[in-house]
Amino acid sequence: MSDRLAFLRSGGETGALIAQRDWSASPIGPISAWPQSLLGALGMLLHSPTPIVMLWGPQGVMLYNDAYSVFAGARHPRLLGSNVLEGWPEVADFNAHVMEVGLAGGSLTYKNQELVLYRNGRAENVVMNLDYSPVFDEAGVPAGVIAFVLETTEQVRAEAALKDERDRARNVLEGMTDGFMLLGHDFTILEINAEGIRVDGRPRDTFIGQNHWDVWPDTYDMPLGALYRQAMSQRTAFALENRYEFPDGRVVWLDVRGNPVNEGLAVFFRDITERKLAEEHLRLMVHELNHRVKNSLATVQAIAAQTLRGGGATPEVREALTSRLLALAKAHDVLTDARWSGARLEEIAAQAAEPYGTERFGVDGPAVILPPRTAIAMALAFHELATNAAKYGALNSAAGRVDLSWTVSTEHASPRLQLTWRETGGPPVTPPTRRGFGSRLIQRGLAAEFVGEVRMDFQATGLVCQVDVALPAPEPGDWAEWPER
Repeated sequence: MSDRLAFLRSGGETGALIAQRDWSASPIGPISAWPQSLLGALGMLLHSPTPIVMLWGPQGVMLYNDAYSVFAGARHPRLLGSNVLEGWPEVADFNAHVMEVGLAGGSLTYKNQELVLYRNGRAENVVMNLDYSPVFDEAGVPAGVIAFVLETTEQVRAEAALKDERDRARNVLEGMTDGFMLLGHDFTILEINAEGIRVDGRPRDTFIGQNHWDVWPDTYDMPLGALYRQAMSQRTAFALENRYEFPDGRVVWLDVRGNPVNEGLAVFFRDITERKLAEEHLRLMVHELNHRVKNSLATVQAIAAQTLRGGGATPEVREALTSRLLALAKAHDVLTDARWSGARLEEIAAQAAEPYGTERFGVDGPAVILPPRTAIAMALAFHELATNAAKYGALNSAAGRVDLSWTVSTEHASPRLQLTWRETGGPPVTPPTRRGFGSRLIQRGLAAEFVGEVRMDFQATGLVCQVDVALPAPEPGDWAEWPER
């Protein structure tokens, strides 16, 4: 091989094939006679990593590099040296136009051009970026066409699949009854769905591409704004019910939930204004009902007191009835505060201990929530125990003390409450000869509400009342989900 053709040795597999081939019968003649313009263009394309093919002469004889041979698939190496219209017959019309324009000195560019090619014995939909330019001979006349070929099939398919996925996601988001907004890491609004636009009431272009704090400046200093920034910086989720006044004067309550995602922060929000208005209406109704029930209890107290006075009842009997009604009213207050969803055992115990002070009445136990009826029964039982302790037991003596404690055992199928009322330091105790109303209320009242045992042990050192009962199962949505306060 002459020094003039030495470049073919470093031109890869295809360069070697070109050097070894006898080109005498080819339309472009023997390689020793190829013009310098052809050899210069050939040297450039053989050493390029980009798929390049040169179509030389009127017939478009194909000369290409290793990268193009990969693109050609099973048609290589017989494609090398063939006329382009015969080498790619399925796209002969397309290449005929390329040759016509290129040999006339023109250039062509195609972006993501789709063609059907038979590279491996079967039809393939191939997508390519194609750039065609003329190659001039020594006289400055177009003698061939050089083509830079970049296959983009996989890229285009991936982009189409991504677009389809995004379209499906957008259709889902647009059909949601919840509002949705996607914030970038700099709080730019990247996406918002139809429900989000409806809640706000402004056009879509108000949001997309704008900074969240510019669109809703008031939220920056609100708890919601702080949660947004914390979720973005610490990559933590959050949930908040938030009241917001829109510029048009509307007041809207939103249940807002944020979840960090790769793009930034996905925010879902639901208009809960109607629910909040209903809750406020219910709160007012419960308040009014509570007021009326308290008035009714006061009326019952007055009627009972007047009736007992007229009926010759003793002051002790009148006091007992009045105090029991008062205990019932206090239990009612606790339940009203919790909207009759239940009551904390520690609050009921604290009511019984309040008149005597913590130095004489200790209360200790874990958090336990009782449903309404059970709470009332427990409140009345504590009242009777405290009343008896003040009259006859530990609280009747300056040195006396009551300790009320409880534990919850989970070893059984259902949780069990084990409660102890222990009196110490009072006068000596002798068991009663008969059970009074208070004792019957304690034992029968609690037994009616709980499944278990209530024992009254009148020890010489003081009364010990032990309760070992199963806690009632909560109703769905009832006191099992008790909010922390």
